[in-house]
Amino acid sequence: MQTMARQNNGLSDPLAIVGRNGSAGFQRQLPGHIERLAKTRMDDQEKKNTISEKLLKWIMITSVSLLLIALSILALAHFFGDSLSSAGQSSSTQELEIVIGDEYLKVPANKVRFYSQRSSGAYSKLELYMHWPSLSGYHEGLLEEFNNAAKGENLIFMSLEPRSMSHDMSGRVGPIYSQFFEGRGKLLNNGLVKQALSASGGYIDEDLYYAASSPYPFAARCVRGAAAATPFCIRDIHVGKNIMLTYRFHQKHLANWIELEQSLSALVQSMIVQPTLKLN
Repeated sequence: MQTMARQNNGLSDPLAIVGRNGSAGFQRQLPGHIERLAKTRMDDQEKKNTISEKLLKWIMITSVSLLLIALSILALAHFFGDSLSSAGQSSSTQELEIVIGDEYLKVPANKVRFYSQRSSGAYSKLELYMHWPSLSGYHEGLLEEFNNAAKGENLIFMSLEPRSMSHDMSGRVGPIYSQFFEGRGKLLNNGLVKQALSASGGYIDEDLYYAASSPYPFAARCVRGAAAATPFCIRDIHVGKNIMLTYRFHQKHLANWIELEQSLSALVQSMIVQPTLKLN
């Protein structure tokens, strides 16, 4: 009996060894494998949850952004509605208090060319425009004239800025422009001399119109008609204590150069006011 028991034990030992090395070892490894499998599944689920959360967050952010954009567009459309309907013009005659250098001016809003400058404040350069010969700013009756600013036959464009040169355009005829005269000048019926300017001086396709002998000094540079879709002239003069007025006009108005000069100079002069002292 003992011998058989020992034999049985001897037969069972290899099985036990196999079991330990085989199935028993597998059983010992199985719990760790299940844990890893479970962890992998949990990680996958967490990733799915994370992706879902990120997707949901992205959708919410995108929706809120689109809503804000829509509200902004609606607000801008409401705010700029009047300006958009009149191509950016303003018919307001409210007087803006403007500071240019050390000069104070009061300027009607409907004569200010750009929306960004239609508020009181200090400017290094103020852009204006108005109808000629009425010198009126924009209003509905002049809608067609102002909306056709590219052609601008009956519009005067003006710039006001601190004086930067000791002489205005009339004072520069002798010392500067005469050095670039090309050919002989031609005296016109309106009392002006038409003088071609040389391209070597940077005056490409330009003529100088000036009063050779006149109690009203005048000089304007004009682009030749064939060189521009809209032939225009430009002139600058000194106004007030320290303002330089540069104005641009259609060449057809050269015939009225005296009236043009006097009217624009008087207009800007009337805008210059004494600063008001405000006590707190």
